[in-house]
Formats: sequence, C-alpha cells, structure tokens
Amino acid sequence: MQKISAGRGHQRLLQLARSQLGQEFATKSSAADTETVSQVQAGDFNQRHQSLSQRSGAPVSIETGFKGPTLSQRAERRERMNKERQQSNLEKIMALALDFCPDYVAEMEVDPDWFQQYCDLVLNISNQTMQQLWAKILAGEIGQPGSFSLKTLFLLQRMSYKEALALQKAASLTCRVRLQDSGHIYFGYVRKPSIWQVLTGRSRAVLNLSQFGLTYPQILSLIDLNLLHQIEIESGELIPAQPLQLQYHQHQLTCKARHSGVVLQYYKFTPVGAELLPLLNSQANPAYLQAVKQLFNPVLDFEG
Repeated sequence: MQKISAGRGHQRLLQLARSQLGQEFATKSSAADTETVSQVQAGDFNQRHQSLSQRSGAPVSIETGFKGPTLSQRAERRERMNKERQQSNLEKIMALALDFCPDYVAEMEVDPDWFQQYCDLVLNISNQTMQQLWAKILAGEIGQPGSFSLKTLFLLQRMSYKEALALQKAASLTCRVRLQDSGHIYFGYVRKPSIWQVLTGRSRAVLNLSQFGLTYPQILSLIDLNLLHQIEIESGELIPAQPLQLQYHQHQLTCKARHSGVVLQYYKFTPVGAELLPLLNSQANPAYLQAVKQLFNPVLDFEG
C-alpha cells in the first residue's frame, strides 16, 4: 500500500510548475485585475492599425491588406502572440489546479513524461470550463499518480466544449452497481419469455433519455469519443431472491427482481469515460430517478 502524506498537494504542484514555468506563482489572477489575451491582442491590433493609418495619411483597409510591417515581421508578431496566449493558458490552468489540490497525496511522484505531455496538451485550451476540467486532472494526478492515462488526456484534448456538456449530462444520469467501477445509464428492461409467454414474445420497456437532457445525437458523440461503449449493454438475468444495490449520486437504491428472466438495459462508460466521471460536478436529476423507478416498477421491487 502506498504511503500518504498530508498537506503536500500545493507544494508538489508548485514544484511541477517551477519545472515548466521557471517561476513561482501562488494564486490565480482574478478576471477583474487581468486582461484576457484576446483583449490584449485586439487592443494591440487596433493600435497598430491606427498607427499605420496615421503614417500613410489615409485609412488602411483591413480587408485589402497591411501596410508598414513586412510579411515576415507580421508572421513573427503572430507567432509571438500565439506563444504568449499558450503561456497564459498553461499558467491559468496550473493556478486553477491549486484550488483542487488534495490535502493528502501519495508518496509516489508524478511521472515527468506524463507531466510534459500534459503541459503540451493544455497550451491551446482557452475555454474556462475546459481549463477547470484540465486543472482537476492535474490535481487528481498529483494526489494519486497514475489516475489518468495519456489516452484519456489525448481524448480530452480533442473534445469540444459542446461534447463536454454532453458528458456532463450523461454523468447526471449515471448509476453505479455496488463493487463495480464503471458507471451505467439505465434506460430500459427486457423480460425474457417464460413457457406461458412464448406466444407473446419478450416484454420490454424503454425510457426516452432526451427528456432528461441527454439526446441520442449526444449519446452517439460520446460513443464516437470512446467515452461510452458502442453497443447497448444487457445485464445478466436478475435472480429474484438476490438484492441489487445501485448508487445514484447520493441516493442508495436496493431492489429485487419480481420475476425470473428480467434483464436491465443500459449504456456503459468505457475505462476512459470512467476516469473522467469523478471530475464532473454533476448533480442528481430527481425527475430521472423517479422515471427509472416507475419504469422498473413492473419487474423490480424497490426497498424503502
């Protein structure tokens, strides 16, 4: 078992930041006392445009081209501004990670190769919501190195803000079966036919997840990102006398199958999706919980 140290999360992050940034920092800057990179760029551009107009004696049309600096000089300026924006993104994310650093961290240090890859991947992350998600990953890795694979980082780097919102919606509908790590999104059941039901076939019921904010196109996008498995999963047949314990956020549900041959249907998160779930500030959806109970009521007996 790994040893755990208290109060070292911030210290470890500052050490990592120093290795990349070459300087110390303590807290993230507030929006009120710092200009965004886009504002600085816009102001610099407008000032340059005004200066060119004054020197030429006539307005310089942005649409028809630039006067003054050469093509090479403009390229160098653009490259410099891009590097400044990337540096700003990296520093903001590391500063945000201070807020999420755990009080207790494992004795094992963060893999330097992992950290280098992490820093390279966050350079172009400018969206504030995505920056917070990346900051939580860094804090989680500092607390327990090995928590997030490079595969997860590469996937997250190509995830859009819209796709991150879809993952957030999926997380709000996620249940866990006791002793299982991966999350499940339950949406239906099948009752396999008994000898008396051969003529009527399998009975089933399905819940429309879009009424709870998770649309089918969003599900497809999460499947395409390898966050959900490509096929709908069916549980094994539930044993009527055996309790099934489900954890839906803060709600604990215990139920038993009313009949034999009951199979639950759900979407299952992949290992990569399971790594990201703990980072999302998802809340339980009471309407979904009630709908699931009503959906399963013909085949499951809920206790309490």
